[in-house]
Amino acid sequence: MFNKDQKLIGFFIAARPNIPTYKLPAYADTASYKEEFITIKSGTHELPGVLTKPKTGENFPVVILVHGSGPADMDESVGAQKPFKDLALGLASQGIASIRYVKRTTIYQKEFTKAFTLKEETVDDAEAALAFAKTLPEIDKAQLYVFGHSLGGMVAPLIATQNPDVKGIILAAAPARKFTDIISEQNKYLFEQSKDTSATLKASLDKALKDIQQVANLKTGALPADSVMLGLPVSYWLDINNLNQVETAKKLKTKILVIQGGNDFQVSTIDYNEWQKALKNKKNVSFKFYPMLNHLFSFVSEKGTVSQYQQVANVEAVLINDIAAWIKQ
Repeated sequence: MFNKDQKLIGFFIAARPNIPTYKLPAYADTASYKEEFITIKSGTHELPGVLTKPKTGENFPVVILVHGSGPADMDESVGAQKPFKDLALGLASQGIASIRYVKRTTIYQKEFTKAFTLKEETVDDAEAALAFAKTLPEIDKAQLYVFGHSLGGMVAPLIATQNPDVKGIILAAAPARKFTDIISEQNKYLFEQSKDTSATLKASLDKALKDIQQVANLKTGALPADSVMLGLPVSYWLDINNLNQVETAKKLKTKILVIQGGNDFQVSTIDYNEWQKALKNKKNVSFKFYPMLNHLFSFVSEKGTVSQYQQVANVEAVLINDIAAWIKQ
């Protein structure tokens, strides 16, 4: 990873299986937008990023794209798919700018071998991207939006609370329940999909569920903050366990758009229903449900497994059209 001055600021090796090549979506009007490399400075960290904006005009709304869990590049690449790139190009083709950046956990991996929280993983860098957007003369400072995907959607209400000049947040496949509930559900689903009824795999599932429950029951001070459970420090689990994203969203006057794919096996419609139940009476909240879209908002005929991400696919145009229309309301 290099910054805009071509100085090396991070180095890592990622396994690259033989997967199909990403394909530009049909809705990306290459004549209508331009991209420039930027650097998001977040404290002492430098995060390479891209500003995507219309070629002509001024006072553009801007959307900050906030990643899901785990390390990720600026496109949030998964297999052959790049949902953040699709979103950026699709929105720019409709007059809306965006900022996407490499997630800190990708570049500064060594910093995450000790105690950390959501603040270091996600929140600080999203706020730094918002601050950067405010320095751009072509951006309408009254039109700042945050698109939070999965984990990013969980923390988007917190980001909006701490940054009241944010006009709207998009909760995209955002968990409404506790994170440990989501992980348990994913484990059970993938066990069922495996069609393996052996005692060995069942024992493995039972142990995983037991370990997840121990994490869910963590108490402050019970273990050192840098103790590791399920591959993450206790400090992180305590922070995410205490996050109440639904109650935080209830208190917001900020515009909120909740979107969900019906064929998402990572964050299910249970969460979408929870968001609807909690926010249905709030006039600042809108909902969009897409029965045939998955966790990356591409079309799939059934829920399936992670193998679907190895297929060439893009974020569906209808979703991008809906987001653009909501921003322009």
